[in-house]
Amino acid sequence: MNFPTSESQIARLETPITNLDRVLENKTAYLGRNPANFISEMILVLEVAGTLDDFYKAVSKTSGFEFLAEHQTEIPPDDSFYIKSDAGERTDKPVGARLFLTMTNQQALTELVSYWREYKKPIARQKFKRGTTKFRNLFEQLKDIRPYSVEDRLRDTGFGTYVELMRDYGTDEVYFEIELAYKSTPQGNERAYAEVAELIDESGGQVVHGSLTIIPEINYHAFIAKAPINCFGILNENTNISFLKSQQILFFRPVGQSISDGSIEEGELARDQETEIREVEPQGEPIVALFDGLPLQNHSALSNRLIVDDPDNFGENYLAEKRNHGTAMASLILNGDLGNEHELPLSRPIYVRPIMKTEANGLSQSEYLPDDKLPIDLVHRAVKRMFEGDGGVPPTAPNIRVINFSIGDSFRPFHNNLSAWAKLIDWLSFKYNVLFIISAGNKTDDIVLNITEQQFDALSIEDREKETIKSIITGNLDRKILTPAESLNSLTVGACHTDFSQVGDSQQRINIVTSPHLLSPISRIGFGYNNSVKPEILMPGGIKLYRRPIRQPDAAKTQLRCEGYYPSNQPGNKIAIPGNLGEINKYGYSCGTSNATALTTRLAAQLYELLLELNTELPYEHRINPDYFTVILKSLLVHGASWGDAHALLEEIVKNVPGVAGNYAKKHLLPYLGYGSVDSERVLYCTEQRVTLIGYGELSIEEGKNAHIYKFPLPPSIGQQRIKKRLAVTLAWFSPLNFNTAKYRKAHLFYDNLDKNGHLTLSRDTYDFRVAQKGTVQHDILLGDNADAFIDGTSLNIKVNCRDDASGLTKNDKIRYALIVTLEIQEAVGTEIYEEVQLRLRQQIRPRI
Repeated sequence: MNFPTSESQIARLETPITNLDRVLENKTAYLGRNPANFISEMILVLEVAGTLDDFYKAVSKTSGFEFLAEHQTEIPPDDSFYIKSDAGERTDKPVGARLFLTMTNQQALTELVSYWREYKKPIARQKFKRGTTKFRNLFEQLKDIRPYSVEDRLRDTGFGTYVELMRDYGTDEVYFEIELAYKSTPQGNERAYAEVAELIDESGGQVVHGSLTIIPEINYHAFIAKAPINCFGILNENTNISFLKSQQILFFRPVGQSISDGSIEEGELARDQETEIREVEPQGEPIVALFDGLPLQNHSALSNRLIVDDPDNFGENYLAEKRNHGTAMASLILNGDLGNEHELPLSRPIYVRPIMKTEANGLSQSEYLPDDKLPIDLVHRAVKRMFEGDGGVPPTAPNIRVINFSIGDSFRPFHNNLSAWAKLIDWLSFKYNVLFIISAGNKTDDIVLNITEQQFDALSIEDREKETIKSIITGNLDRKILTPAESLNSLTVGACHTDFSQVGDSQQRINIVTSPHLLSPISRIGFGYNNSVKPEILMPGGIKLYRRPIRQPDAAKTQLRCEGYYPSNQPGNKIAIPGNLGEINKYGYSCGTSNATALTTRLAAQLYELLLELNTELPYEHRINPDYFTVILKSLLVHGASWGDAHALLEEIVKNVPGVAGNYAKKHLLPYLGYGSVDSERVLYCTEQRVTLIGYGELSIEEGKNAHIYKFPLPPSIGQQRIKKRLAVTLAWFSPLNFNTAKYRKAHLFYDNLDKNGHLTLSRDTYDFRVAQKGTVQHDILLGDNADAFIDGTSLNIKVNCRDDASGLTKNDKIRYALIVTLEIQEAVGTEIYEEVQLRLRQQIRPRI
């Protein structure tokens, strides 16, 4: 990266920096009609090109500064800041940048100007006090310095769209979330809240009673307010609504988002006699929690198998016929896709915590997150109640390992920076050792193909699929995963386009994606935070059919409209639903990433039973400590994923996207496929030709405790024999977080590249190995068919490493992880490897004991 000279920086930044005290005076005068109640502070934005690690430490050494956040962004190149080519020439690539937000008062500005004076001196004469030399780097890379604006408070929140939607509904007042700049002292937080509450009151609004939420562990301070909709006519610095300009506010966000339209298409729904529900006697404590709408508890597919905990009394006035989403999710978790007659129901009940209602903002046709409670507060209290209890109530579900979360913020697709919701989920995951399984979100807008209707009719099934995928890739910015699916410690699930129905095309209903390994045309896409793999996996989300309008709006294009949420006819995942009159024996079909998420949760529950069964077969001293079950489940769920035949079509299209180099094509497939669609059979069962080993432990950054080596004994029968081999390796962990830095993830665990292991000749034709190390799951599949020469007793060594990523990881931090390795050979060769590996594994273990 090219940076400007210090002389250029001094000339460019002198006026903005030295005028900051005057800006502070003006902002304080605008808001401070009652100076005793208002704080002379403002949020300062420092826009820095490139990276600047641990700048928050320098801020903490400066009086009057309070570090708030570090955000990722990109800036267009100019003559001062640009990326150089290998030949040293300027390129047009956007420049990666950081936005540092700090709360600043007059004392802090005085300090900042004193640092600026030091920077202007020749470098040999500069004397930055201890711990503050990062300010010199800051000035070298500083692109802009300015006060936080109204536009900043609304960026990427969807608030403007939300206000317009409320205006279309004829709503007189708007409910919204206000996130305040979190202060390090209770007194600072109290004064900030009082200031904003007073400004809202002056504008004719009010704070919603009981909504104030402070979670110090994630630096979160927020509440819900309501105000007349005419307050939001101008959403920029020209507004005369004082609370919009409050220097204590970080973000405005919508509340009470819709989860579905709740509609059921007309037509005869499947009745009980057509759907056999195998009866099962519920037994055991729940290990799965469902955070969703309230299910129809006495539905014949769910009866006596739900433990509903509703301390907020959301069930009051929750009409039976509106209980669509929770009923569908509970049905899929407990019974699987009812279109698969071979599925067996789960024997354990599931714990249900309703977090949705059927009414918000005066609208009652859908299921909503409530508009008088913050979603973050709901989730925080729900998880804490399960594991710690609440208000004298003992823990309600302390054995929960997995939380199904098929809900997202429809106003906030993820682009660059983590939401507070995702941060909460990451912190809860690590604190309580629980796995959140989150849906990527759906995009049910029309799909528009750049061909005429006549050309569309002439296409083969394969070419029609290709045109659809082209359209999805072209519009990928509008299809990003929904918050909080960017959560780093969770598993995010997209939908692949398959189910157990048997429906062909008709003139009216069209299947535009036929490959079961490709993402559904309504499934949202990644990347995740810091370009991590999101969604990690695809699970069957049902086949979604499309219809053509009677007349195309644009004769040069073909517009396709997706069918409704709960069609009474196939295809789709078959689910229990409430009838239009709340009947308890109705079934229908639905599609989407919510379904895929519920089926993933079901697989996790099945794998949990497998781990219990495995423990009963092992000698006592070899049994798996149940504390590791959660991270083992996380690793196993990803372990069965692969791209199948889906990547060939996608790669052909992606290679022709402008700006994508051919050797980086596989990296650009990851947002659409993740690690691929999951083959449950691969993780639930071994065969004579497929053997899976489970490793687990904990690592720290302390010397000698920062790596483990696992030895996978190679079966001698495959040595010196030309045979197809497949090695799958998956590593998963939960990381503690540093909320002050954009690196965020404290613990980076990884295993080394195995394609040059010295014993098996293997290569990868799928994932980008570097990108796979950016999250909290690393997955790899290696293939080979050489006649490798090795002697009996040879092992494939896999080293699991731990290192500090974001600062703050200490030697005392123990990071639990799970490593899953599967070796598989082609079946029709008469070679059986399972017993060979098992025998040699026992021989390895015996000397250790």
